[in-house]
Amino acid sequence: MDSHSSRKAVWIALAANLSIFIVKALGAWISGSAAMFSEALHSMADMFNSIFLLVGLYLALRPADDEHPFGYGKEVYFWSFMASIFMLGVTSMGSIYRGYETLVTPHNIDDLGLSLAALGLSILVESYAVFTAMNGVVKDVGVVAKGFDLIPQAFRNIGNISNPAVKFVFFEDLIALTGVILAALALFLVWLTGSTFYDAAISILIGVLLGIMALMLAKENREMIIGQAASDSLEQAIRDTALDVNMVSDVHDLKTMYVGPQDLLVNMEIEVPPDKTAEEIDDIVEDVEERIRLKVPAVKHISIEITPDDQIQDWKKSPAQ
Repeated sequence: MDSHSSRKAVWIALAANLSIFIVKALGAWISGSAAMFSEALHSMADMFNSIFLLVGLYLALRPADDEHPFGYGKEVYFWSFMASIFMLGVTSMGSIYRGYETLVTPHNIDDLGLSLAALGLSILVESYAVFTAMNGVVKDVGVVAKGFDLIPQAFRNIGNISNPAVKFVFFEDLIALTGVILAALALFLVWLTGSTFYDAAISILIGVLLGIMALMLAKENREMIIGQAASDSLEQAIRDTALDVNMVSDVHDLKTMYVGPQDLLVNMEIEVPPDKTAEEIDDIVEDVEERIRLKVPAVKHISIEITPDDQIQDWKKSPAQ
């Protein structure tokens, strides 16, 4: 998924979260339900998270300069990390506190029917958002999936995407759908039993789920910020592509690092026959670079060292700008 598609997905998520927040906030204000309050807080946090992501995506578009020769792609990871911390500090803690407060000082919940109707509408909107997010995941990894096959393919490939905006929106929408279902269950149990214990307990549960997701996404973005490598399968594809080039007999010391979503830095050493001239070696290097970029479009920067036999002789090609 390119940067334009990522921004479009986040804008859609922002609009959806705004509309859902209004519905949930009205339901929480009218009913006084802790679970509804948690979900309203959840949607409010999702709005701010979308804003954080958009800030990162737009800042990442700045071109490379002398101070940042590989560009500003990691802005996305930093702002995604900030969104995770915001979710942990505001949404998770706020939901847990409201649930605890309801346990300590129970109060009646009014207009259960209206609240359940609001949550029913939210479930429909969140279901569509999850479906859209799953499409974003499979597109990001280049997998074709339709119908019910989309669900297992999205979960199977979520760990293989490098774009934190796509990953964040997927988990955010998934937890949001889980949250509104739990909130609806809480209000149904309150209506069935007359006890607000379920309202308070599920509010706390929603807060715990949000906290777990926030910590998980914070860890993912931390890894990207400090320099995470490509997956083993992607590195193997790069290695195999280089070995397919005529005169390349081996590949050594392959290193990769994401410097932005769909922006991969590759450093490698290839072994060629020792009798090749400088011009021939230059042609081999260009062929390797061209084939790798065709095979793995995310590769934007390549540095190749040449090793003839047991004697190391570096022919470094400057990373593509």
